Amino acid sequence: MDVRYKIDRFEEDFAVCIANGERTVNIPFEIIPADSVVGDSLVYVDGAYKKAD
Repeated sequence: MDVRYKIDRFEEDFAVCIANGERTVNIPFEIIPADSVVGDSLVYVDGAYKKAD
């Protein structure tokens, strides 16, 4: 099963995400899509974070 990361908020230099609705993960801005906004869902595919469908 793919891990889904939902962007909860932005702090300092990272996006605070909820992974699979359970745990909090901090992901640096430079490795998420530039047009990401709060509420977007991300997946980690082929070594990069991408917006989920």
